[in-house]
Parts: sequence; C-alpha cells; structure tokens
Amino acid sequence: MTQQQEIAALKKYVRATNFLATSQIYLKNNVLFKRPLQHGDIKPRLLGHWGTCPGINFVYANVNRLITKHNRPFLYLVGPGHGFPAVQANLFVEGSLSHYYPETIPYNEDGISDICRKFSAAYGYPSHANPEAPGQILEGGELGYSLSVAWGAVLDNPDLIATVLVGDGESETGPLAASWYANRLVSPQNNGAILPIVHINGYKISGPTRMGRMDREELEAEFTGLGYYPIYVDSTYPEDVYVQMANAMDKAYAMITDIQRLARSGEDVCKPRWPVILMKTAKGWTGVPEFDGKKLEGNCDSHQVIVNKCATDERHLTALNDWLDSYKFHELYVMNDKGELIFDEEIQTLIPPAELTCGQQRMSYGGEVVKAVKNPDLNELAYGPSVKRGTRGYSMNKMGEWMREAFKLNQAERNIRIFSPDETYSNQLQAVFEATDRAWQWPIESWDEDMSRDGRVLELLSENLLFGMMHGYTVTGRHGMFPTYESFSQVIASMADQYCKYVHASQGIHFRKPVPACNVVLSSLLERQDHNGYSHQNPSFLGAMLEKHAEIVSAYLPADANSTLVYTEKAFAGRDKLNILVAGKKELPQWLSLEEARKQAEDGVMIWDFASDENPDVVLAGCGDYATQEAMAALVLVREQLPRVKVRFVSVTELNANGLGSLEFAAKPWLLDDIFTPDKGVVFNYHGYPNTIKKLVFDYKGASRFRIKGYEEEGSTTTPFDMGVRNGTSRYHLVIDMAYKLFQQGVIDETTHSRITTDMLQRLVDHKNYIKANGVDPEYIENWEWKR
Repeated sequence: MTQQQEIAALKKYVRATNFLATSQIYLKNNVLFKRPLQHGDIKPRLLGHWGTCPGINFVYANVNRLITKHNRPFLYLVGPGHGFPAVQANLFVEGSLSHYYPETIPYNEDGISDICRKFSAAYGYPSHANPEAPGQILEGGELGYSLSVAWGAVLDNPDLIATVLVGDGESETGPLAASWYANRLVSPQNNGAILPIVHINGYKISGPTRMGRMDREELEAEFTGLGYYPIYVDSTYPEDVYVQMANAMDKAYAMITDIQRLARSGEDVCKPRWPVILMKTAKGWTGVPEFDGKKLEGNCDSHQVIVNKCATDERHLTALNDWLDSYKFHELYVMNDKGELIFDEEIQTLIPPAELTCGQQRMSYGGEVVKAVKNPDLNELAYGPSVKRGTRGYSMNKMGEWMREAFKLNQAERNIRIFSPDETYSNQLQAVFEATDRAWQWPIESWDEDMSRDGRVLELLSENLLFGMMHGYTVTGRHGMFPTYESFSQVIASMADQYCKYVHASQGIHFRKPVPACNVVLSSLLERQDHNGYSHQNPSFLGAMLEKHAEIVSAYLPADANSTLVYTEKAFAGRDKLNILVAGKKELPQWLSLEEARKQAEDGVMIWDFASDENPDVVLAGCGDYATQEAMAALVLVREQLPRVKVRFVSVTELNANGLGSLEFAAKPWLLDDIFTPDKGVVFNYHGYPNTIKKLVFDYKGASRFRIKGYEEEGSTTTPFDMGVRNGTSRYHLVIDMAYKLFQQGVIDETTHSRITTDMLQRLVDHKNYIKANGVDPEYIENWEWKR
C-alpha cells in the first residue's frame, strides 16, 4: 500500500471507532444511526468519558497499521482507562469481542447494540478498561500505572512491543513520573520494548495539564533529559496529523528494531535512547466543537459527557444528531445476506490476523504461557536436624539462597525476577548475586558491584515503578518477588489493591486463566527499626491487605528460617494471588525442622508440642518471628515463676481475611477450640496492629478469652527490645498478661498474681534505666537462648 492509501484507511478506521465510542455513551436504540435520533433512543443515564476516546482510537488504528505491516505482536495499554468506549469499539472492529463472546456480542448489529446498551450500565460493561475485556492486563480505574505495567510485560518477552498511551493528566501522578526511569533497567538484548505515546490533549476534568501548557522545546528537553528520543506530532500543524503520526510510528518502530538489533548482535548498548511520541491532539477531537457559547472540543468541558440532555432537550439531541452524522458511519460497512457486518475494504486492511490482534494476544491471558518455577531442594538449604532447637539463624538470608538456586534452575526459562525498591543487600538477599546481577543499562563503573546489562534483579528507589513492573510481569505469565521495607510498603497499597481487584474480576471469565502470584516480601520489620526510628515503624500494609478477598490475599509470617523457605516455595506456587511474606533479616532462634515447618504450613496454625504441656491452664500464641521469640521467652519466665502452671504454645504463621491459618483451616472455625482449648485464657503476641487479629477472630465464640498484643503506634529511636516494651509486646508484658489470665481462672491466687506483676514491672524499670545509661540492651536479652 502507498502511504496515501494507508492514510485513507486510517481515517476511515478512526471514523468508525469514534462513531462506536460515541454510540456506547449515548444510545440504547438506533445504534447504527439508520434514521435521525429521537429522545427515546437515548439512555436515561449518560455516563462515560468522551474527551480521551478520539486519541485512543487514533493510536489504536496506528498500532494496527504497524502490526499488519510487520507481522509482530503488540500489546496496547491505555493509561486513561476511563476511555473504555474507545477500547471496546476497537475490540469490536478487530473481532476480539465476537471471538470471545459470540453469543452476546456477535459481529453484527446485535453485537453493537449489546455494547451500546450495556456500556456503563448496571450489570453491563464497566466504564474503564477491565479484565472482562480481551487483551487488557491493567484495570484502568486509577491513573499512573500504565507505563510501569508495560515495562514489566516486555521483560523476557523479546518479540513483544507494548504500546502505552499515557495521558497528560496521568503524567502528573507520582507512579507515572517514576516509570520513565525504567529505561535504566530494561536491556534490549533479551527483552521486548515499549513504545510510549504521551497524549497531550491539554486538559483534565476541570483545568489544564502541565504538559498542555508546555511548548515543544520544553517538552522535548524534558524527555531528552529522561533519556528518550522525543518524536513530536501536533494536530495544529499544517501537515495532516495522520501523515505525521504514521511517520512517527514508522520512525519509532525503526528505532526500536535498530536498538534491539545492535544489542542482540553483541554490541554493548549503553543508554539506549528509546523513542517516545509526544502526540498533541484536541481533547474531544471530532466531537461537538462548541455548544451554548462554550468551547467543548479542545477544552476540559469535553472530558466526560457533552450535550448531556439529549433524552429531553431538542437542542442537545440536534447537536448529537449532527455529531454522529459527521462520521458517515453508513458509508463504512455493509450487511451481507446473513446479517453479518462487513467493514469497508480499506478498514479491513488495518485489522490484523486474529492471533495478532491486540485483543487476542496470548500472553495477556495466563494459562499456557505460565511456566511453573523449578523449585530448589529445601533439604539442601534448610537448617538441618543437627541444628539444635533455639540456635540462632537468618530467615532473609535463607530466602536469598532459595532465590539464588531458583535463578540457576530457571535460567533457560527466564521466568523469575526480583523487583527490589530497597537495596537487595539491605534486605539480606545478597546470595542471589552468586547467580545473577542487578540490571543496569547506563554506564557501569569498574568499582560497581553485581551490575550488568542483563541482571535479573531490578533495583531502583521507586516502590511504584517496581510493583507496577511486577504486575505486568506476573499477569503475562512469569514469577516475581517484591522485597521492601515494611514501613514503606504502604506506598504501593493502592497499587496492590488495584492488582487484587484485577485478579478478582478475572475470576470466572472463560478466557482468563490462572497467572502467577505477586509475592510481596516485607522485611526490615518494625521491631528492628529501632535505629531508624518512628518513621520506619509501620505494619499498615499487612492489615490493609487482609481486608481483601481471602482466596486472593494470604499473609505468611514464618516463625524462623526453615518456615521462611517453606512459605517462599508455597508463595511461588500460588496462582491468582497476592502473597505477603513477613520475615526479619536479623539473627533469630530457629524453632522447627524442615519437616515440622512443612507440617505447620499445611494449616498455618500449630501447637508446638516441644514447648507445650498437656491439659494447659493458659495458652500463649505467637504470630511473627520477633513476636514468637518474645512469646517463647515469656514461656520460659512463666515456668521459672510458676513451675506448676501448664502452658500450651501455639504458633500462627498464616492469615487471611477469613481468619487464622490457611484458607482451608479458616473455613473450619470449630478447630480453634482444638488449638486454643474451649475455655482457657489466651495471650496472643502479634507482629502488627492488634485490631487486625481482633477482626479475624471476632466471630469465634472464644474471642473474649483472647488478650491480643501488638504494635500500638509507639516508637522512637531506641533499642530493639525497647520497641517491644513501648508497645506491650515484650516478654515481661506477656508474663503480666498470662498471670492475669491465670488469676482470673483461679489457677493462682491474688498474692502470687501481685508478686509476678510487681517483678515484671520492676524488670521493665531496670531495663529502661540500663538502656538510658548504656545505649544498648543488656546481654541477657540481646543473646537470649531458648531452654526447655
């Protein structure tokens, strides 16, 4: 085809999709505009975002042109996700909707009627990009995630190009702003590429965007400084914007393939200057230019539904009639004898083969593209039977060893990565550097350690960027770990929420198959943020995520290193999940053999027989590694003070929204009586906020017997043990609470209760005085050892 023919086809294609996008917002009848509209054709409730739709359609058409021209797979991610009528219009034209929904959305007038009537309607189609729509890997409801998700999707997908339409309003968000920095991380040698297109339509809901008021020189300077090669497209220029865009897409594609060719031929490509298209077109382009003396096209007033009284006001209806008539949709299709819709031949030249359409890209659906991780042998990594119970060891170091072996075992598959916003060394995962490096595409100095072009550890100080990349990586079938400081994991709480919504909305959609879990590792835990102080003490992420669907979110709080290994293996075996692993990086006692850890992971709750008495008088529980250490220390103290009292120790290592333990265990709440006894007092020491556990046991009939200890939002720069003291989770506080439970039950008398309480309070005073004088915890606390 000549360029003139391509441009003619593009214009027809965009006319068709603009018409279909508009129809979805307004029409319930007469969806093909076979006659002038009447009030009864209009939906009673008009919802949707028109302003961004023309730009989405314009880019979609140009992406299709590249697909058909080069026979190469593309994904198309739309940052302004509320422009879903445009996305759905294109999915209809390319045949993806009819492919996946042949009964409800056939490729005829009935299919168009379906998407029009149901768009943004109750029990219909959402107003934004969503998993029910083919080809989508991102919920479009919240702005800012598109670019990072695209970067993640192209990792280890060398043939894939992910085109991302970035809104200029979206560009003002923190996650999107940080996402430009991923060009420092992604090697062109073994990964695909992104083609970002910044849609500068100038306006948000009610005002201008920053980029909309920048001139060309300023925009190009900004993106050049970010390390990109800006290509400018401007509809206000004399040259046809369709010609400009086609040339820009060709130039960008040539640049991408040239960078990849050089890298794959063995050349060291330092600072690859990826193209970015800066596309300036009017908001609401091709809509109603002006109404009631107010500028609509090219203004914020075209953001949502314009001329919005068409169901009752004749002037509004006339404006909509003129608007739809301007697309001359009847010229763009015919109906055959079977009632099937056949688009104009020129439009058909821009519809890729079914398997290459954006809506039918196989990597966007999970299932067969998912290759399970080959697991390391835990017997070779675990602290073995010869290690005495209570011997001190390191959980995060063992997790690093597991990841090191996983990198080795899965080297050929290239299906596992670490996304680390806090330095991998800081979280004690440094063993991975025996098998891989940190990826870095910019200059590497001779003194830099563990850095190379194709490392499998992505490390950059933006939680938003790296979580978004893990999202894109996992939903396209690969496996990821996101280790971060617990205190700052709240930075990605909303992103994690959107990910969980994406997974939940994917359930039951016949073409969506299971995808690997997102695995969030929380380390640098609040109990050992004594040196960093109050600002680094925050377990909020854990509590927030435990509000989500129990079958999607699991929280693993292994008590020691062997348990950490078991739960790391379990996390990477998960599908359609967000797993949270909470593990400290400091030296702690080791409680369980590998066999015992595997057994506990079956239920997520276990009575530790080695630490428990039969027929107990009181129950002591620990959830979290530091919390468990203090609980075990309290157990020793109680036995010293009250040798005749019988204590049961319970370890809880898994939580979900349904309760304590695994999903299967939590489904049988009557088992809690077997674990915690039907009538004895329970002191429960928890790593996070006490209210999290209170919610999880609220419906348990024995909940009133629980005294739940946890972080009480108290802290400072202090000593490690004093962190527990300030929040009432120290061994001394636990003994005080156990003594009170025993007194309540009549197991000990008032005198004994008073004696023990006074003793523990004095020890707390002594400790405070000691650390104020010496600046460190006393040796008997710092190097405490378990003795049965």
